[in-house]
Amino acid sequence: MTTASESLTTSHESLLSERAAGIKQSAVRDVFELSLDPSLVSLAGGNPYLQLLPLEKVGEMARRIIVEQGPEALQYGSGLGTPELRAQIIDVMAAEGITNVGVEDVVVTNGSQSAQDMACKVFCNPGDTVLCEDPTYVGALNTFEAYQVSARPVGTDANGLIPDALRARIAELRAAGERIKFLYTIPNFNNPSGITLAAERRQEIVDICREAGILILEDNPYGMLRYEGTPAPTLRSLDPENVIYMGSFSKIFAPGLRIGWAAVPTHLFRRFYLAGEAVALCPPTLNQMIISAYLNEHDWKGQITKYNDLYRSRRDAMLEALAKYLPAG
Repeated sequence: MTTASESLTTSHESLLSERAAGIKQSAVRDVFELSLDPSLVSLAGGNPYLQLLPLEKVGEMARRIIVEQGPEALQYGSGLGTPELRAQIIDVMAAEGITNVGVEDVVVTNGSQSAQDMACKVFCNPGDTVLCEDPTYVGALNTFEAYQVSARPVGTDANGLIPDALRARIAELRAAGERIKFLYTIPNFNNPSGITLAAERRQEIVDICREAGILILEDNPYGMLRYEGTPAPTLRSLDPENVIYMGSFSKIFAPGLRIGWAAVPTHLFRRFYLAGEAVALCPPTLNQMIISAYLNEHDWKGQITKYNDLYRSRRDAMLEALAKYLPAG
């Protein structure tokens, strides 16, 4: 006997778009759900250790903002983000050597995942192709699949994307008639491989994409979480006209605030930010104001140093335990 619910499900299936049929539950969300189990010590999710934050201080910032600026903090805001936070984002990017971005090129997003969605909406038609590292972030793959875009992997090694493999992949796919729109890359501490693109390869990767007429979508949530070594230049710093840079406060402050940003080439900026505004209207004003207060009133660079010291010690303990307790190989 068919229930009313089953009957509705069957009748409504015919109303679904082709795009909806391709939307699947995010594996990232599955990992986060599992990590909430207190009996597990999960090494899978990118959850920052928020207990290291000055939580009482952050709480007082939030209380003061609501009490003193509540009508502004709890109101709709600009689709671009608050002017104060956009200006501060310029300083955050400068800490990673990006000095060729103006405030007018920055749009605040609902996490960097939102920026991936905006890029697909602006640049991709169903059946288009995007390039990515092999392996790459599963959350981005979910976004590409939802927009009916083919994600084509490019070969990597211990030094990241292989330039010759990128050239060959572009030639191969174009010979097959595929329309390549952009290269999605996590050059610093790739998720899930952890590999960082070698400094000596970065300019060549940028040059290959520019010459091929392919944009670069640079996702850099982990760039400041470096435990040793010298930072390599970001791709955005090497080519401001062909690279859309995506940053996030999720790893360097708090993921629950869901605030990231995109630095977009000037000639693409208006279309890009309107694509986000059409869905989210505006990023949450209160959350942006909390981040602004944190950046103004707390030693956020020193906080990142604390994170790095803690994470380094945890990594070393994990590697020591793996060597001690796991069998060879």
